[in-house]
Order: sequence, then structure tokens, then C-alpha cells
Amino acid sequence: MQPADLNMTTTVTGHQLFLFVTLDDGGDEELAGAIDVLGEGMENVDGVDGGPSEEAFAKGRFQLLRAEYGFTTQQQIVHPAVSESDGLIRLECATLEPIKGYETGLRTLIDAAGGSVETLAGVMRPRSYTSHAMTEFAYAHAMPPGPGEKFPLAAVTPMNKTDAWWQMDFLHRESFFLPRYDENEELVVKGHALASAMGVPGINRRLVHSPDGYGVPGNYDFVGYFEFAEKDATVFREVMAGLRDKVQNPEWKYVLEGPEWWGHRVRSAAEFLAKP
Repeated sequence: MQPADLNMTTTVTGHQLFLFVTLDDGGDEELAGAIDVLGEGMENVDGVDGGPSEEAFAKGRFQLLRAEYGFTTQQQIVHPAVSESDGLIRLECATLEPIKGYETGLRTLIDAAGGSVETLAGVMRPRSYTSHAMTEFAYAHAMPPGPGEKFPLAAVTPMNKTDAWWQMDFLHRESFFLPRYDENEELVVKGHALASAMGVPGINRRLVHSPDGYGVPGNYDFVGYFEFAEKDATVFREVMAGLRDKVQNPEWKYVLEGPEWWGHRVRSAAEFLAKP
């Protein structure tokens, strides 16, 4: 199903690729050097405080993450190539070609080393469910991106919405993001906005959409990406628990999640390939 059929924006503002790397034996200096070469001319997000410049976004940006094996959790959709991966390289760019070239080069290197690469792709879009008031509530004071030194942890949450969700009228779908009150004006359901509100001040959130439309077999409808400080790891878990509470957030009755993958941001390919 296409965004235009759902009263959702069709505008694409950028592209992201999530390259989950599995390499059982780690890597040597030669492989690390070759991966570093792939990123030449692109911005290494790990050292950047704030959002990208127009020039950097046009050339492409990358972030290396080493798996935090003990933190990753399985959800409804079993996806071993993600959940059992040793690391992730997240790419973003205004256009797809530069980061597809990186993906092709990385896949060649990792295949030659006996490993594998699993790619999740997404497009960046303006928000479809956001009024001015909601923007002020949920985004105006949101934590901007920061360097790995400030936000060393990251989590990736791929997910699908069910067929029943996509068959709803768009006003029905949008209602799940807001709290609900009874006839006495008492809050009875938090909804998505209040269930996730505690994460706004300390967790940087990014979301991409399936490039081929929603409900496409073999694709995730959305991939969420979050960066945060170690002290906010508990907050992130509490936010996800709140979203998964189907009583307080009925939207989640229509959600099927892939693995919740956790990683630690690193600066160099040598750190990325290092085994714990």
C-alpha cells in the first residue's frame, strides 16, 4: 500500500541503510583498513554534535556500531541475521546512490571474509501524524543528535503494522497517537504520545519508512533508530515497555516487531571488528 492511498506524505527527504554485519572470526587490520576506505569522503557521524550540514548529507554519512549482545531482545518477528549480527553500519544520505555504493563495497569485503551483510532500507519522510501542537509537545524540545562520546548506546527497532491497521480510515489510525478520556474527563488511555513522552528529553529518535510502501512482504514498514547515554538505557526500556502495553497504548495491538537490536557506537573499523 502506498502513502498516497493512506493520506500520508509521499515526500522523501533522504535515505538510510542499516547494514547488519555477521563475521564470526572478527576481522584483521587489512579488512578494517578497507572498510575505512569505503567511508572516505563521507562524514563519520560518531564525532558530530548536532544534525548534518547540507553538504555532509549530500555526500553521505555513516555510523559504526558494535553489537551489545546481552541487550538485544527477540520480539514477534524472528530475524537471526539482525538479532545475531556482530555489528551495524548505519548510512544516511540525501540520495540513495552514494550509500548503495558503500553497501556494495562492504558486501564484497565481508563476503570475501566469510561473513554476511543483512540490509534494512528506509526512506526519510516528513511526519504524517503530527499537528503543530503535537510537534511542540513531542519534537520541539526533543534531544538533538550528539557524538558517540555523549550518546554511546543505540537501539534499532524494525516493525510492521498489521493489515487491519492499514485498512483503517486515516482518522481512526491517527487517533491512536493521542490520549483518551472517559465521560468524566478522566484519562483512561495514554496513547502513543504519552506512553513515550518520558523519552523525549534524553533519547534521540529517528524513523524511516519502507521505500516500497507499507504491507510489502519481506520488508519492514518502519525502522526506528535511537541513540542515548548509558544513564538513559533504563528510560529507553521503560518507554518501550510503555508502548508495548496494549491497555495504555492500544496501537500496539496492530504492531509486529522484529528484534530490538542494541549496539555501542564506535569511531573506527578496527573497533567495529574487535571481538569482546
